[in-house]
Amino acid sequence: MSKIKETIKVVLVVAVLAVAVFFGVNYLMNPHDEATTTKPTTTKKATQKTTPHKSSINLVAVGDSLTEGVGDESEGGYVGQIKQTLAKKQDLTVKTTNAGKSGDRSDQILARINKSKALQQKIAKADVLTVTVGGNDLLQTLEGSITSNNTAKNNATVAKAQTLYATKLTKLFNKLQSLNGSASIFVFSIYNPIYVNFPNVTSITHYISQWNDQTQTTVSQYKHTYFMDINWTMSHGQYKTAAQIRKLKRAASATTLTSLTSAKAINGALATENKTNDLISTSDNFHPNKRGYRVFTSKLYQTMMTHDAWLLKK
Repeated sequence: MSKIKETIKVVLVVAVLAVAVFFGVNYLMNPHDEATTTKPTTTKKATQKTTPHKSSINLVAVGDSLTEGVGDESEGGYVGQIKQTLAKKQDLTVKTTNAGKSGDRSDQILARINKSKALQQKIAKADVLTVTVGGNDLLQTLEGSITSNNTAKNNATVAKAQTLYATKLTKLFNKLQSLNGSASIFVFSIYNPIYVNFPNVTSITHYISQWNDQTQTTVSQYKHTYFMDINWTMSHGQYKTAAQIRKLKRAASATTLTSLTSAKAINGALATENKTNDLISTSDNFHPNKRGYRVFTSKLYQTMMTHDAWLLKK
């Protein structure tokens, strides 16, 4: 019996060895057969042609105090900040010209361009143009024309001024593109610097939104010109959530629009309310501080990289 068992063991071992040898020899003779079901497919990679980037650009900024950088003298506002950002993130040498002047309306910005041959030459050589405009046009309307608590009358006054503003804005952008038809142009919205203290004065919020809509409508008619809306972020500052805004409104007084139609009245009311927007300079409660200008810079950089024709070599 033991011999039979031993014989069976020998037969099984021989059988196992035979099978192993068979598959081993078969694999050596046909090395790809086993992998036919898992053989990776190869595809030709599409050849992507990439346009080389420029190593240096000219950026010319025209506008009012928001371009000048009032409120952030250490870094020069968004103009100084975007220069640093592009150098760091895009390895670019950026030559900037800051042609911002505090208090300028749209027609005054145009007048300065028309008067200065040097500025015209710089605009003509620019890869990028940035513009802040409209705030002083609206402020002039609110300070000089809104004298009634009659909402319909006030709305009519602002609407008339808005039509005039659209005409002035068209002349300004016609001039910019006549000087330089290839530069990318980036245009900032305006914002409500006193919203945090007077969130219940909804008429100002409405007029600013209306003014921004006009700017966006006008500049959209021009090629490679892009509108950048920073209104909500700058106006609300640290008050971002619906709950925070409701609380802000409950705590605010019921100041009327007609009591805020001069700089003196605004400053007096601000002193009474005494709330701070962490994006607005406390020195004048109007212009951005360094953190506020970073909102401008971040928006500008994102928009520039989305529309990056200015960066590519032709």
